[in-house]
Amino acid sequence: MESVVTARPFATSSLTLPINSYIYSIKAVGPSLAAISSDDSLRVFDPVTLQINSDHVFENAHAGVTCLENVGPSAESVFTAGRDGYARCWDLRSGKKTVELKDDKAAPILSLAVAPGGTAVAAGTELTHSQATVQIWDLRSPQTTVAKYVECHNDDVTELAYHPSRASVLLSGSTDGLVNIYDTTIADEDDSLIEILNHETSIHHAGFLTDTDVYALSHDEQLSIYRLTLPIGGESSNDESDPIVFGDMRPRLSCEYVVDIVADSGSPVIAAGSHTTSTLDLIPLDHTAGWEVDVSRTVRLLGAHDDEIVRTVYIDSQSSAIYTGGEDGAVKVWRPKEVAGNSAHFGPSRTKRKRDGVPDENRRKPY
Repeated sequence: MESVVTARPFATSSLTLPINSYIYSIKAVGPSLAAISSDDSLRVFDPVTLQINSDHVFENAHAGVTCLENVGPSAESVFTAGRDGYARCWDLRSGKKTVELKDDKAAPILSLAVAPGGTAVAAGTELTHSQATVQIWDLRSPQTTVAKYVECHNDDVTELAYHPSRASVLLSGSTDGLVNIYDTTIADEDDSLIEILNHETSIHHAGFLTDTDVYALSHDEQLSIYRLTLPIGGESSNDESDPIVFGDMRPRLSCEYVVDIVADSGSPVIAAGSHTTSTLDLIPLDHTAGWEVDVSRTVRLLGAHDDEIVRTVYIDSQSSAIYTGGEDGAVKVWRPKEVAGNSAHFGPSRTKRKRDGVPDENRRKPY
């Protein structure tokens, strides 16, 4: 039986942004939160009061900022990237830029990922001069790239993610419909590509749900979950199970768009929004008996960002506070009473249900 927990915003802030700004992304950085926005700034703020730290406002971080990634769960530094072709690291203790990396063709960077432990950073570019690339730098010696993949995608690289426990394994997603898995320790580009997942439609977001399970979400809200089958770190899997294909999430969740799958709380949650009703639903993806959408534990944020799109969601795993940013230029914090201090609300369900995804054996075939 569906039981929706509802909440209204506990606090709201514009982060002193100019009028008509968008919030693109919110990430944790040390004890604070950081946000990038359409005015090209990087702003650090207090997670309780949402007050800006005036010493940590980086105006013009990029000419067209696009990406924000933290270096680690407790590190007080973040990486940003932009359409200017640069990736930059900002140390919040010194308030200075400490690393600057540049795409050798100055192609706009659309995706960014930092390896576990902060030893490497990867950047994915827009299709420029008939080429879309994934470049990797070793942060211990960032003067040159240690790997560059130029043939694995034939359109914009919209998503990058490192494996949660193997820092040498990298995922990329593209508007060409492919999600690629690489072993970055292998020098040859063809050999480094260890698995190809064909989602068959433009990738909006993709990432690791577990060590072996990967999700892909398209720009037209098609969601599938894939089990990796090829060797990772020398270990081979014989599990060639078909992907779980949920299809278009809009009719399934009665939403108008899907922000992403959010795993900050330790368990993955689908963030699904509606302009018409001005709501944002957080719906757990349960892994008790195969991946299932557990609408019985939906958390509904009433009012959301009015009729504007929610661009980003961050869930604090300690307090279970929920932070959202949207195209209204606001950051909001939500603390549903039934969820506050109880991250288990988004954890595995104790009730087994019938799998609601549909296997599709053709989804692993590349073009």
